[in-house]
Amino acid sequence: MNNNTAKINAGIRALTYKPFEIISGKVVSIDTSAVTMTVRPSDDSEPIEQVRLAAVTGSSDGMLLYPEADSDVVIGCIDGPGEWVLLSAGKITKAMIKIGSVSYEMTDNKVSIQNGNVVLDISNTAFKISTAGESLFDLLKDLLTYLSVLTVPTPSGPSGVPTNIADFSNLLTRLNNLLTH
Repeated sequence: MNNNTAKINAGIRALTYKPFEIISGKVVSIDTSAVTMTVRPSDDSEPIEQVRLAAVTGSSDGMLLYPEADSDVVIGCIDGPGEWVLLSAGKITKAMIKIGSVSYEMTDNKVSIQNGNVVLDISNTAFKISTAGESLFDLLKDLLTYLSVLTVPTPSGPSGVPTNIADFSNLLTRLNNLLTH
């Protein structure tokens, strides 16, 4: 190969090289099991399938944004030809972040944080804290139940149940309104 041929080849490579491509479009569908979506580009060309929702490749760690169907998105081809990823979304329905054993998931009515076996769920109606073998709800329910039937020894025999048993029943009702199993 002579010097001119090498220069021509380098010039052609420079002209055809695209380090990235960015386009806008609308979400056609989302495949939650594959963590991908199909996007119809704004120029009405053929839909682009298997657009990744996660920017991190080769790992389950990272952030996932789930755009709403038919919402506007911007996608980019950044890892090579045909490797598209979500860059921006007009409206999302769910966000997830995972780093190691810690995961965070949020929708419009629930936030869930999990670190190993410890779970914290906060919804628009209730609150839950639990581990693999215990939940705050069950612990507090058992405590109130045991207190409501508490008897203690006296010189004349065991005492009766507390006179304020209705208060304990009221606390159990309030607990059900605040926490979930």
